[in-house]
Amino acid sequence: MAKAFDQTLPEQPTYTSIKPTRITYNTQAGTTQIIALARENKFHEAIFQGAAATFQTDWFHSLKEGSRRAYSDAIRRFIDWVNETGYESTDINRYDCLKAYEAHCMNQQSQKRSPLECLTTVMNKALASPGLTNEDFSYLKTLLRVSKPSKSENVQPYTLTDWFNLPWLRSVLGEQKYLQLESPSRLFLSFRVTIAETLLHLLDVRSEWQEHPITTFEEPACGKNWFRKWNYKILRRFGSFDSAGQPRDAWTELLWLDLVRPSDRKSIKTLLSQSCIESLVSGPWVCGQRIRSWARSPTIFHPDYQHVYSPLEERLMAWLVACEAVQPTDILKLKTTDYALEFNQSGRLIAMECCYYKGRASSTRQPAILMASDCWTKAQYRYFTGLPVSSPVFQFNVMSEKAMPDIREGFAQQGDISFLWRIWELPSVKRRIDAALRRAGASSIFLDAALALTQGSEPVGIFAKTPESNIGAYRETVARSLPQHIFSLTHVKTTAVHAGSDRYRDSDLINHHSHTSATEKHAYLTDANKDFVNRAGRVTRLVLNDLQNVVYRPSVSAMAAAVNDLELSTRVVEATGSEDIRVHSLDQSIERIQNDDIILVPDTVEQALLFIHTIAEAEARLPQMLAVRPDWVERTLLIRVEWMTRNLARMRSAAEAQKQYADLKPHLPNLFDYLLETVE
Repeated sequence: MAKAFDQTLPEQPTYTSIKPTRITYNTQAGTTQIIALARENKFHEAIFQGAAATFQTDWFHSLKEGSRRAYSDAIRRFIDWVNETGYESTDINRYDCLKAYEAHCMNQQSQKRSPLECLTTVMNKALASPGLTNEDFSYLKTLLRVSKPSKSENVQPYTLTDWFNLPWLRSVLGEQKYLQLESPSRLFLSFRVTIAETLLHLLDVRSEWQEHPITTFEEPACGKNWFRKWNYKILRRFGSFDSAGQPRDAWTELLWLDLVRPSDRKSIKTLLSQSCIESLVSGPWVCGQRIRSWARSPTIFHPDYQHVYSPLEERLMAWLVACEAVQPTDILKLKTTDYALEFNQSGRLIAMECCYYKGRASSTRQPAILMASDCWTKAQYRYFTGLPVSSPVFQFNVMSEKAMPDIREGFAQQGDISFLWRIWELPSVKRRIDAALRRAGASSIFLDAALALTQGSEPVGIFAKTPESNIGAYRETVARSLPQHIFSLTHVKTTAVHAGSDRYRDSDLINHHSHTSATEKHAYLTDANKDFVNRAGRVTRLVLNDLQNVVYRPSVSAMAAAVNDLELSTRVVEATGSEDIRVHSLDQSIERIQNDDIILVPDTVEQALLFIHTIAEAEARLPQMLAVRPDWVERTLLIRVEWMTRNLARMRSAAEAQKQYADLKPHLPNLFDYLLETVE
């Protein structure tokens, strides 16, 4: 009977071990790379077979193409090293091959990160492969246990100070201004105000443009030179010039800058001074010569940007968001719903707060509350008013790396960044930014340094067009080298973090040393010399965080003692009509005055209503007041609220006042709005 069932049931499947001798994969350029061992070695063969098994797993095929290529490159480079150096693994040193390869990469090739980070990941996935023999499995498991990747060196942060680390700026800016670039707080505040006012200027012009949009223009029908017809059409419709051909207002000034080529501006200005704006055509005659193409492709006044923000406006907004120390990779994901706005009863903005999800930390983050009195808050709020509800804040890739354009005077390179520098050169914009800097108590160091770059040499993009040129040769060859790229969101975010712990005094900005500020920052003011760092007052962000969240705690015992002291001195009495009572103002901190032995509280509905409304307002505004006035909350508000709560429990009129409060609440004033407009 058993034999009959044996004939009926099929045999169980068995795993057939197929050991590949080569691994092939395609590179990004489309070429084929081959991974193969040149010599037989059972230990290297175990690593090779483990990699081959990993490359066949579902985990590997679920990765993105770039990640699969990175893991394949890591294995190929290790096998190539074994083949080229003739490294042999024996029974004695069989567990040393990975660490030997790591030492070669980090010591001789000066790699910053350990190559074992990718290799060990591939080998760990190989341990789950059924194709490995018991001997190979045991070897790989032990090899991984003893081959931990070495820790990488600390990442060197890059800030706006590092971006402006150009020694030739000293002769252009002068010693005093140049040394201000060393202070993150000074440079950061100057940068924040400058970017905010620039964005506000563009938004003011945009509001005028959107009141009278052009809806009859069809770009494809005009061909690749569509902007010739568009530019003269929009300039004739909205441009306003005086008798000398000069723009009359900020809108026309920006139109002129964006639509007219610099090489033809003098001729067009002559034409406008001789005749009215209606005489302007796409190919006018000026002084007996025809100007065939005076128009340029617009950066701001593009027909596609009539109802959406331009890439330049979005980049300015992204820089402002980075000033709040938001992770650059999370800035792209922000939506309008990530911001909470608070208004007063008249509809005026009081404060704004961002609450976003940080992907790298898998948690929610809340930067500092933005007060409406600051120009950067006004700029962001104006930006949000032009977006639909629940829409992404950015449509373009504001994290894209921008090469440094040719911003030298007289050069007309196209692009958002080059146009931004031309905006900063406008006298009206300069006056606006200077006024905002004075109101904020900031210096003009960022704008001065940025405009000083126009006196530099050609950018590396133009220099690199010559044969056998690179960034090293560029910096050694030109007299006044420029940064290779425009500053990124990371530069701004790191500067914002450093500005919070910047303790530079004016006397610290006098450099008598033989080295530059960058050398002092990276070689002297490091963790290796913490004693000097602390004595000089340059504490780190981590120490400040500990002081705020660990060391600093409100003194509950002191507040309780103050409340008990007040309660013992308080007498709740019936209203007598007498005026022999000292009146205490609500905004006055509760302190014992030597001549005041007793505090009399009249037991009236009006007094109870005052207590109830004050308590309700304090509970509603507590999170915001803690952010801007923590000391006042601890020393005055909490003590007063607790004292009022205890008095209400002793007042007969409290019940009647509580009934009336629901009807009277909409008509009562906000008690603490004025405190939220300033910061301690």
